[in-house]
Amino acid sequence: MMGSTLLIRSAALSGAYLFQWRIGSDSWLEHYPKVNFLKIEQVVALKGKTYALGSFGSFCIVQFLPSLLIQKFEVILEEDKTKDLYWTNKKTWLVACGDVLLLIKLEAARKTFSEVIQFKAFKLESLDAATKKARWVKVDRLDNWAIFVSADVRCEALPCMNPERWGGRSNHIYFPSYQPEQPWAAVQLWQKRNDPSTRSQLEDTGNRYRRLESTWVLPGMFSRSGR
Repeated sequence: MMGSTLLIRSAALSGAYLFQWRIGSDSWLEHYPKVNFLKIEQVVALKGKTYALGSFGSFCIVQFLPSLLIQKFEVILEEDKTKDLYWTNKKTWLVACGDVLLLIKLEAARKTFSEVIQFKAFKLESLDAATKKARWVKVDRLDNWAIFVSADVRCEALPCMNPERWGGRSNHIYFPSYQPEQPWAAVQLWQKRNDPSTRSQLEDTGNRYRRLESTWVLPGMFSRSGR
């Protein structure tokens, strides 16, 4: 649900369709986006704009008025390159922290006898409509924010401000651990973890399952802004 509009994606043999319903309307509008291989996974609304993360890491801007328009952008990340490690992109989430749009990446670095897990963060710096490129810059810290991600990539990533109020930790990424004694775990942003227990917990994070997996729910008593 994006403001006064509900957007539903439907797959067919001929391609993917989007159905749009506006509050107060008695019918649905059918759209066939002219974007190749588009498969929207996540949608985030920020400052009156709607952003989407699609298949294969595609990034889009969705415009509802006067008609539905989807613009696809190439993701350009500015980060330090690691020469001695082979990094593979594992999972990606879009999340709005205050008035900043973040791209959270879970990556694995393979060495000879170990696999290092690391969460990275980038903020949207600029959009070039002419070249269709979205420039993202590195975010070193989340300051007083914590972010919760689910094992199912279809679940929205939830930001929480001032998590210390309930015993949490800022600048950390929380995820389900599926351990009876501790159903959740946390890793500091940009911290490299190579212990087997953490790696096994993160391997299934962000996948897509037939049935919806464990997810996070934000109680009304805890607002995202921390107020």
